[in-house]
Amino acid sequence: MSSNTKQYELLQPPTDGISQLKFHKTENNKLLVGSWDQQVRLYDVHANHLVASHHDHKAAVLDIAFGTSCAYSGGLDRRLLLWEADYTRTREIGKHDGEISTLGFGHASGLLASGSWDRTLRTWDPKAQNSAALIKQIDVDERVYSISIEGDVLAVALAGRKILIYDIRKLEVPLETRESSLKYPTRCIRLMPDRQGFVCSSVEGRVAVEYLNGVDKSNYAFKCHRQLADNNIDLVYPVNAIAFHPVHHTFVTGGSDGVVSLWDPEHKKRLKQYQGYASSVASLDLNASGSILAVASSYTYDEGEKNHPPDSIWIRSISENEAKPKSKKS
Repeated sequence: MSSNTKQYELLQPPTDGISQLKFHKTENNKLLVGSWDQQVRLYDVHANHLVASHHDHKAAVLDIAFGTSCAYSGGLDRRLLLWEADYTRTREIGKHDGEISTLGFGHASGLLASGSWDRTLRTWDPKAQNSAALIKQIDVDERVYSISIEGDVLAVALAGRKILIYDIRKLEVPLETRESSLKYPTRCIRLMPDRQGFVCSSVEGRVAVEYLNGVDKSNYAFKCHRQLADNNIDLVYPVNAIAFHPVHHTFVTGGSDGVVSLWDPEHKKRLKQYQGYASSVASLDLNASGSILAVASSYTYDEGEKNHPPDSIWIRSISENEAKPKSKKS
């Protein structure tokens, strides 16, 4: 990508595919990254410095999450690891019977949630030791693809397009069960910061904005992350990642077309498009103040094995006006 004073590349990126990156909930410059090289890395994005890393997984890391003062990771080795607060050692707090595909930490409840291809959703008390950490296991109909937590609300996206909404403290019965309005498998789900609804994306270049029961707003979906080829054919790309602005509640999406778009869900319009990342946008996140966007440019193998650019993480400044919703007249 061309040089830009608002954007720079992080030094010492992962050496294999980047699966997820996430900012700390309150500390603006702490960025956690999980990758297929079996490592978890912690960066200070302001200093452009790799603070710490661990290689304690035995296979690819598929997701990561910050706790209050520590971090968590899970992946193909089925183990759930806690990275201690000083980032010098890890300990295993639990396991799944299948690969751990997604993690989320509830800062309101202090509970960690994990989803797996073993068709279970589990919650953990990270303060407990080893097997005592498991609080609840729920069997679900399909593989768990993506989860999101805001307050005590937990959203779960399954294979087969099913969406489950829970109170994370009471997993016995979901608050809502619905089918995604998107026709193809879900890649990512993210709850709105005000917990009125969620946004989910699919492999066929679409995003759905849906509201929870009792919220007097209409659901809708739209096409995005598409390009017109020379022969006038519409090239459709998976939408891999979603992140909400913590202040203005606009959101960004990242696709396998290498594009990041900024959306205003209230006025149903695109505010900005950031073009030209060298590879798929595999993951992205906004920091606690919404002033920094981190973007993982990393090939997601949608087109199978092929030569591709090196994996990279880009840090972009986001101005106050850039992320604000715009009125319909503007």
